[in-house]
Amino acid sequence: MRKLLITFGVLLMAVSSADAQQLARRTQYIFNTYLTNPAVAGTKLYSPIAASYRSQWAGFDGGPQTYLLSGHTNLPNNRIGVGGIFYHDNTGGAIARTGAELTGAYHVDLNNRDAVSFGLSALLNQFSFDGEDLTYLDQNDEALINAMESSFNFDASFGMMVYGPNYFFGFSIPNLIQTELGLDGVIDEDNQNVRHYNFMGSYLYFFNDDFAIQPSALVRFTGATPVQFDMLMKGVYQETIWVGLAYRHQDAVALALGVEYEQYAIGYSYDLTTTNARNFSPHTHEVTIAYNIPRTRGFQRKPIRRRGFR
Repeated sequence: MRKLLITFGVLLMAVSSADAQQLARRTQYIFNTYLTNPAVAGTKLYSPIAASYRSQWAGFDGGPQTYLLSGHTNLPNNRIGVGGIFYHDNTGGAIARTGAELTGAYHVDLNNRDAVSFGLSALLNQFSFDGEDLTYLDQNDEALINAMESSFNFDASFGMMVYGPNYFFGFSIPNLIQTELGLDGVIDEDNQNVRHYNFMGSYLYFFNDDFAIQPSALVRFTGATPVQFDMLMKGVYQETIWVGLAYRHQDAVALALGVEYEQYAIGYSYDLTTTNARNFSPHTHEVTIAYNIPRTRGFQRKPIRRRGFR
């Protein structure tokens, strides 16, 4: 276990550059880690249902907007987790992605404190392109012959996570199959999904019964884009109120706030853009609300604290 943690830490420190948006960004990735890794499905001692909305470059016409609805739980045998995600990601004006993700996960006990989980998701996407409001420099560009078109696409996502009472780390690979999109407007190109690679980890440290901190990091990249990483330092008071500071390399800094009361939770983050995009709008807002359905049984033999941290 120690060797695995050291290896993951070295990987995080080796990251050094980023400037491309790939799949939908999320500042509050630690709030709902199931959206990043299908292996999370069923690992909590409750069944969370969460909804998120993100408005990037708020106030700028055509800025990206993302809507997410998710839920996951553990089946009665305590070894299998299931979950689902529905999403709509408008990447900015002409291009949008709408779809669903259905997940199955299997959990293996390593000892009386740690466990490993493997997850596999089926992805169904609809990609759409609406170019009617675009202004073309070249009216005869063959790639833009069809002003409006859409295509359904099937793919998969795989993930693995190792976790214990105070930590977790793992990886996931969205667009595992890299199936073709079938968009007619793209000429002489691969015209297919691109495999993504995500690495995520976190550690929860309690100073006493009232105060805790939780550093976390998310690293992601593709074969065609630079590495991008997010870091978040979160402070928690009585497992109820938390405040976090986040940094996304060469993109933004952010402040995150959250409250958890009984089965309810809400989180908000405000990103301040640090790139040239701040000339259009420096503001990004993201809000997540969740309801945690209690379960009397869970996979962990020695469960983490009641609210957990994944």
